[in-house]
Amino acid sequence: MKENPLALNLFESKKEIAIFILLMLSLFAFNIYQKHKLFTEVTASKFYTTGATIDKQYQKTKKSGKRYHVLKIKSDDGYNFYTTNYGDLKDISGRKVSIGFITDKIDFKSFVAGFYAPSYNIRLDEKEYHFKEKIASFIKIQHENLKMKELFSALFLAEPISKSLRADVSNLGISHLIAISGFHLGVLFTILYFLFRYIYIYFQNRYFPYRNIKFDLSILIFILLFGYMSLIGYVPSVVRSFVMMAFGFILYHRSFKIISFEVLFVTILFILAIIPEFLFSIGFWFSISGVFYIYLFLHHFSYLKNWQIFLLLNFWVYIAMVPIVHFIFPDFSLYQLFSPFLTMAFSLFYPFEMLLHILSIGDLLDGIILKLFSFKAEIYKIFTPLWFLGFYLIVSFLAIFHKGAIFTILGLNLLFFIFI
Repeated sequence: MKENPLALNLFESKKEIAIFILLMLSLFAFNIYQKHKLFTEVTASKFYTTGATIDKQYQKTKKSGKRYHVLKIKSDDGYNFYTTNYGDLKDISGRKVSIGFITDKIDFKSFVAGFYAPSYNIRLDEKEYHFKEKIASFIKIQHENLKMKELFSALFLAEPISKSLRADVSNLGISHLIAISGFHLGVLFTILYFLFRYIYIYFQNRYFPYRNIKFDLSILIFILLFGYMSLIGYVPSVVRSFVMMAFGFILYHRSFKIISFEVLFVTILFILAIIPEFLFSIGFWFSISGVFYIYLFLHHFSYLKNWQIFLLLNFWVYIAMVPIVHFIFPDFSLYQLFSPFLTMAFSLFYPFEMLLHILSIGDLLDGIILKLFSFKAEIYKIFTPLWFLGFYLIVSFLAIFHKGAIFTILGLNLLFFIFI
């Protein structure tokens, strides 16, 4: 976790920063123009039909007891939208379809952010069987319990989870572990590196001893991770993680600092420039916030030993994120206070479960997990006021320059629990 103190800064002058920002704004403007052009084409008539993929499907129930399906759809044209279906719809997650929808209530902002539209005439492409669906089937068949099917489909393929399972993971304060992010990609990178390492060394010793094993394997693994990211559907937290890993790889080999707020700044602008819709993604901003507080800790406490950083960092990130999380999600239980311990345990749990599923014995720990989910606690509603969140973010930003503000952040969290 400690970097070379002689590593170069990403920007050497304000002029370089200004040029980079100008380039990103230009790219952002170009992509917004392309979005608006597509928006004009889609809304030119009241009814529009497109090819699409069913990204997510889950069932909800009205107060009257009537059930219906909510579908999150990724159009082949490059936009996302939601629709509902009141029919007896089978699970078509991951399948290719042809779908028509009504466009007269769609404005440009919702078109970019992801809109809702009434739909009609959903036709399944029977010839199309997505590779993701095959993997999902392989995972689910290893479990008898429905929650376990959902849990591991979410952990490995970013599939949606039911309201019941969402309540269980929220009760334990581990919702962030279910959402695939940088940690998950890091585990995958490490596993793939050690799997390919021995194969590479065999051929390297015989045919190309002059090659750099770290560089070559990293390139190969980044290609595979990009394929994985495409498979699960460009989840905002995964995109953020992948871009930061790629930037880190490039910068490392050019002797630049990796763990810096400049890298985070560049990542944010670059991702928003190429994918403007992430501007409206809660998952993206949660992911950015988590990385910010990780960098803030390492910025001031990188002198600690690695085991100390591992231990304290998990507690710090949990505490620092509390006001931000509760601005969106109000549910709180006392079990959430154990979240840092479960997060540390997850470092072993995730790769172990991955191995179990590869060996087709993924249900080995299902009983223990279900026992953990059976713990129930009283749920409190804790809301972060907007004024408190604004003040908290200002203090967090100032903590970059003043180490003492770190303790102000901790104090604000204490006040948050006492008074709010």
